[in-house]
Order: sequence, then structure tokens, then C-alpha cells
Amino acid sequence: MTVLQPSQMTFKAIRRIIGFIALSALAASAPAQAARVILPADVTPDHYEIVVTPDAGALTLTGKVRIDLTVRAATSRIVLNDADIVIDRASLSGDAAAPVASPAVSYDDKTETASFSFARTLAPGHYALSLDYHGKIYQQASGLFALDYQTPAGSRRALFTQFENSDARRFVPCWDEPGRKATFSLTVTAPADQMALSNMPVAQTTALAGGLRRVRFQDTPKMSSYLLFLGLGDFERVHRDVGGVDVGVVVKRGDTARAAYALDAAAHILPYYDSYFGKPYPLPKLDLIAGPGSSQFFSAMENWGAIFFFESDVLVDPRVSTESDRQDVYTTVSHEMAHQWFGDLVTMAWWDDLWLNEGFASWMENKATDQFHPEWKLWLQELGEKEGAMQVDARAGTHPIIEPIDDVLQANEAFDTITYSKGAAVIRMFEAYVGPDAFRAGVRRYIAAHAYGNTVTDDLWREIDPASPGKPLSAVAHDFTLQPGVPMIRETADVCRNGQTDLTLAEDQFAVDAPAGNPAAWQAPVTVKVIGGGTAQAVIGQAGARLSVPGCGPVVLNAGQAGYFRSVYLPKDLTALTDHLGDLTADDQLGLINDERALAYVGVQPMGGFLALGPKLDEKADPIVWSQYAKYLADLDRIYDDQPGQGRFRAYVSRALTPEFVRVGWDAKPGEDANVAIMRASLLDTLGQIGAPDVGAEARRRFDAYLKDPASLSAGARRTVLNIVAQHATPQDWDQLHDLAKRAPTEVERSQLYGLLGRAEDPVLARRGLDLAVSGEPAPTVAPNIVDGVAQRYPAMALDFVAANWPKLREMLEPDSRSQYAADLARHGADAALIAKLDAFAAKNIPASAQGEVRREDATIAYRARIRSQRLPDADRWLAGQGF
Repeated sequence: MTVLQPSQMTFKAIRRIIGFIALSALAASAPAQAARVILPADVTPDHYEIVVTPDAGALTLTGKVRIDLTVRAATSRIVLNDADIVIDRASLSGDAAAPVASPAVSYDDKTETASFSFARTLAPGHYALSLDYHGKIYQQASGLFALDYQTPAGSRRALFTQFENSDARRFVPCWDEPGRKATFSLTVTAPADQMALSNMPVAQTTALAGGLRRVRFQDTPKMSSYLLFLGLGDFERVHRDVGGVDVGVVVKRGDTARAAYALDAAAHILPYYDSYFGKPYPLPKLDLIAGPGSSQFFSAMENWGAIFFFESDVLVDPRVSTESDRQDVYTTVSHEMAHQWFGDLVTMAWWDDLWLNEGFASWMENKATDQFHPEWKLWLQELGEKEGAMQVDARAGTHPIIEPIDDVLQANEAFDTITYSKGAAVIRMFEAYVGPDAFRAGVRRYIAAHAYGNTVTDDLWREIDPASPGKPLSAVAHDFTLQPGVPMIRETADVCRNGQTDLTLAEDQFAVDAPAGNPAAWQAPVTVKVIGGGTAQAVIGQAGARLSVPGCGPVVLNAGQAGYFRSVYLPKDLTALTDHLGDLTADDQLGLINDERALAYVGVQPMGGFLALGPKLDEKADPIVWSQYAKYLADLDRIYDDQPGQGRFRAYVSRALTPEFVRVGWDAKPGEDANVAIMRASLLDTLGQIGAPDVGAEARRRFDAYLKDPASLSAGARRTVLNIVAQHATPQDWDQLHDLAKRAPTEVERSQLYGLLGRAEDPVLARRGLDLAVSGEPAPTVAPNIVDGVAQRYPAMALDFVAANWPKLREMLEPDSRSQYAADLARHGADAALIAKLDAFAAKNIPASAQGEVRREDATIAYRARIRSQRLPDADRWLAGQGF
């Protein structure tokens, strides 16, 4: 799954090996934790025969399911997962000659289970549990859900499913755990004029009376319940044969022209993955399915053979899609297709090891995209994602990549920046350490050994270690996956003699908040480079290391930036690196900026060290470096909100960014680097945020022209102009944007425009946006985005509004994700008083087992508040000394 806005989460530093849950059908050996909410292991499913009839108008679902199962230990009770489903009839047949009596059915809403109790004990053997049931169709992405959209002929409704992490139980009573794999046969009764979609191709279609038809799909391979998919609607499909696989993009009628880009991407990526994983894609077809609307928590889902995307994440419209959109679509397609192997073919045994799915797909999306679009410099862009993870990983509340998960609410919280971005970052480091060929060989062995099965992380290391003799990965990997936190490699001495630099390095822990107990320790692979000289590599632990590097000159401690650690330089070497910033590679320029920013924010380095790097960038710097630096200044400006020094800081930002913006201008030039468009948007967003007069005036002029002629703005300029105008909106501007949202010709535009209505700096207009969110006008999947827009400038206002309107808002959110929503809004804040508000909301509305994100965002707010109170004065002194 591709998650949106990874949460800024953190946990206290602890070091321990994590035990893995043992399921009877799996090879995992450690016992399950007593607190874990899981199904009994005495009964397991083998095959589901599901027949469903959705009523899209009434938002109801009726179904029948026959579950072929195995009783592994004598029992008088069968327990499976069930949420919002009522069992109307239940019966069991089995190996015994006499039929088994119908069971008594009971429900447990807290554990989301249904229990079937029998008058006599069931002996081990094979049985069939047959159920008739009814349930609901949701209006947010959970279970079987409806998405409404506008067409010239009026409103239409399409149905889709979203089951990860634990919502298959809202569609069919089942063993809804990743380790309980089975095969699935799905049949749906649907309107005859609608297309029905699932994981596998259609096997049989039967016409029925009343304008209906029955569609049966081919049986799936053995897979986890969360990967099952059903879609129904007025769809069109464009497709092509790719190495014997029918690859298609499915869109609502009329959108086929916007599907070509994603189809081309999938056609490139599929053969690459066949080769990389050493096992061809095993299903006969692969669909990329576009749904209108959006979600607060995810953008796409890797259902095997039927990947679901929200439209903005898979469709490209030249009229409104920016260069960033194009790159995001390609990488999102790459991410979800990687899951067809890492996650679908081989699946983690339990949510502890979610990173085996998401960390690897996040790493693979960059690797595959870079294969076909090296000009995008995805690995350089990925340094921003790694930086976000390190910022989280250094704070109180962080967690290991592999962490104990007790229930499905905790599992939902695991879809975060540690799992995704830290996971991807450490995999890149592991690959660089053992070498790409050895790493790929180990991955191929892993896929071959565990196809159609379930694994824990050590299963992967066991396959990579033999492929990399002399560099066993498991010891290094355990340090980075089984404990939280960020290593810090500190330069303690360097001497240049006889044409080489002799370095002494020490290891410490970088922490925003003091770790509980002793600092953690890592065996960290480090690559050191002398500018103009050579490189050297070492694995550095608590004892530190000495190494010699050919050449004399400034030293880069994390050359290429593949390592997951902070670098701290001796003062003279930091000065030399700053003075020679232009001589560094783009990766090392951005790595230095990232480290100096993080170290300045915690007081290890002065704020001036970070701010001084900006003026050292020039027109030769890579657009991605400029783009990231502009984003960092925008974030620091938000911390500066309403502080006395904000005007001085904004003058600095204007002076730092304006020359580069003047060079690239508002509009694209023929033949320019694709990433210049991304840089231009970042520069304009930041300059617009600080109220740069020339930028604001030009944005308003272009907005007025756009209202008269929408074709007057290119796609890239349109997004930027609307953002700037929305932020500085007058009441008239707000009304005009609102009117544009209501009249938007596509669902993607409608969603974007409604989201802008929460961006106003004017608190009166911000409040209008909040009221609009719960008015019933925006679609349920779109309305929460308005609240999020308000939270970026007014987190306390947004949180108060959510608390006052929670009964309405909670119905717009996926059930398992409701516990995260308020915390995600609060993370924008830099006022410590916000912590009490968030904790009060959590105490009233969030189960105790699901308050992990609240604790993590409490730490985020406290961190930003400390920057405001303790570090901004240092920045003010530096700025004053520079004449601002």
C-alpha cells in the first residue's frame, strides 16, 4: 500500500530481539505474545467460495460463503473475523457420515469476531462451513465501499474494496490475518451494464432477469484475505499483452485518454521485475484500477492482480498534472507492482514484519523507476524521505522497524514513515554494503523459497548471507531493524600525511530526546571520501574505527549518502566542506544540508551553520537540492509563525531563493530538466508562503486571467498559482475557489480545489473551510482534506473543530484509521499547549491500545516547540549578524 503523509512518529530507544508469532501453518518458531489479539490456531481455512450481491443504492450487501477448512485440533468452537456483518444462517458439513448440527452464533465487537459453537466436539479433519450473511457498503475506503462522481449525465456510483490491513472481515466472515492464506472463488451479481473486476479474469458470465448478470471469476492462487478485490462500475479498460500477461488500466467511462501514461509505465516495469525477482509474475492479468476521490491515509493498494489507485495517483491529465504528479504516478505504479512479489506472492506472517512489504516496495519503487528514468534522480529525491524518517526516529516515541503488534488498531499505526521510509533507507544501505549482485541473488533465493507462503524478516537474511560471503548481512541488519534510533558517526581526529588522510571515527546516538537507558549501538557500514581523492569503507561500532583514505582535502563521512546515520565533523572540516559545497556531488550536498539542519535544531551545531549553506548554493546546484532546501525553509517559517523574528527570517528566505527563482522564472523553458519544474514549484510555494510581494502580485494576475480563460495557465503554473491565492485568499477569492470546486470538470480537480478551501491564512476563512467540510457538500472522501489544510496553519483550531464535530467526521474516515486522524492534524503544531488538547481528545475518543500515534505526535509537537523557544533565538542572532 502507498501511504499518504507518513506520520511523524517516535518511540524510546530499546534494544531487543523481537519474538515472532507461531501459527500452526507457518514455520515461525517463537510463541505468540499473550496480549496479541489473534484467532485460535485450531481451525484454518483452505478455500472460500464467495457469492455476493451488492445493492449500491441502498448501501447494503448480501452474501453466501462456503469455507473449506481444516480442524487441526479437536474443538467445539470455530472462531473467525467478522465486523459489521450479521450471520443469517450457518451450517457445517464434514468428514463424518452424519451431518453436523447448525451452530450457535455469537459476536464479539471488540475483537471483531464471530464464534460458532457446536453441541459436540469436532474431530480433526476437513469440513465446510456454509454461511448466509448481510452487511453494509461504506462511504469511505473500508470493506466494500462506494465512490460517487459527477458525469454530464448526472451522478454515478462505483464500488470497490479496500481490505488492508484488516477489513476483509467487513465483506465476508473470514480468517482475516495475513498468515491464514487460502484460495478464493468470487462470484458477484451485478447490473448487466457494469464491469465487474477482481483479482483474476472472468471465468463465466450468466444473464439474469431484471437487467442483472452473475459474474464468476477464476480461482485465485493461495493468498492472504487482505489482497482480495472486487470492483463494480461503469468502467472502460485499456490494455496490452506484456510477456503473456494481460496488463490493463481500468477507468470510469470517458477517462481512457488519461490512462496511457500508467499503462506505459506498467509495461516497462513488469519485465524488469520478472527479471529482478527471478520469478515471472504468476497471474494471467494485472489491472491498475482508478477510483474517484481520495483518502486521508493511502493512495493505492496492491490487491494481487487488481491494484486499486485513487485517480490522482494513476491518471495523468496534461491539462492539470504537474511534473511532480507524473513522477509520483510512475513511482506509485512501481511501488504497488513490486508488492505483487514482496507482499502478495510472499507475505509477512504477521504485522510485526509489515516492513517486508512496505519497506521493500518503497525501496524498489526508486530502483525500478531509476532504471527507466535516471534523469529524475530518484535516489537523490529519496534523501528527503530518509531525512523525514531520521527526524522521527530520533524522537521519543519512535519504534523499531520490526515491532510487536498486538491488534489490528496497532497494525494500522505501523503504516508509518519508519516502516516505509526508514525501511527503504536501510535496504539501500544493505544493498550498498553487500553489493547489488549479492543482494539480488539473496532476494531471488528468498522469493523462490517462500512463494505462496509467509515469512519473518530473518528468513530474508538467511537467504542473503550465503550470497555475500565475507559480508554477512544479518548482524548489521539486526542492529538497524530490531532497535529504534539513529546512529551518529563523529569525526574525532584527522591527519594528512604522505598523500593520505588518517581518520579517527567514533559512534554515538543522535537523539532529539534523551534515550531511556544506555544509548543504542549499531554496526554501521560507512563510506568515507576525500574530495579530489579516494574512498574507504568500514563497519563502525561502539569501539569506533581508524581508517586511511587516499588524498588530502575535505572529508565526506557518508559519501553517496547510502548510510543511515548522522555525520558530525570537526569544526575545521565543516568549514572546509561549507566552503567547497559546490565541489560536492548533489547527494553529498543534500546530505550535508540534512545533517546540519538536524544538528542545529537540537543544538549540537549553531543555527547559522545550517542557514549559511543556502547562500553557498548557486545555479550549478541540482534542482532537487534547491527544492529540498526551499521546503526546509518553508517548514522553519511555519515554526516561526507569530514569532517576533519571522520578518527577519522571511527577508533571509527571500534573499536566499529569489536569485534562483529569477533564473528559472515562472514558466518552463524548452528543453529544461524535468526536475527544474519541481524546483520551480518548491521555490514559488515557499516564496508565496512568506508573502514575497512580486510573487503574490504575479500569482494574483495569473489567477484573474485563469478565471477568464483556464487555458491561460499550464498545469504546473496552475497548481502553484491556486495554492498561493488560496493561502492569501480574500473572501472574494475564497468564493471564487469554492465556485471552481463545485464546477470542476473532473474528480481530481474537484478534490484538489476543495482541499484548497482550508488553506487560507485568514482565520475567518479557515473557519469557513471547516464548516464546509461537515456541510455535506464535499464527498466524504474529500471533506477531511479541508480540515487537514486548516491544520497546517491553525492546528489548534482544527483540533478543537474535530473534537466538537467528531460524530460527523469519524463517519468520513476508514474505521481502523480513525485513531490516527486527530494526531495527524496536530503534528503541524509548534505550541506545547497543543499536547494537552490532543491528549484530552484521545482520552475521550481513542482506545488505549491505539494511542501510539498520539504519543508520537506529542513528541513531535514538543520537539517543534523546543525549536521555537530554544533554537530560533540562535537563528535570530545569526540573521542579525548578517544584516537582516
